[in-house]
Amino acid sequence: MNSSNTTEPIVPPMKSDPALKEYRCPHCGRFLFKGNVKKLNMVCHHCHEMIDLECDELFKQNDD
Repeated sequence: MNSSNTTEPIVPPMKSDPALKEYRCPHCGRFLFKGNVKKLNMVCHHCHEMIDLECDELFKQNDD
């Protein structure tokens, strides 16, 4: 193995980080993930509905 390509492991953010937003599915309302995103394009792993939202739409739903 070539040890020169070795990098530091990625450390996930702490769960208690107040800067992270909680994202929920707009269809079923169940928790998706915590983070900070500008665009979300995924399928909900609970209800299997497609979620395709821009930044403005995400903030409106998180404020509810």
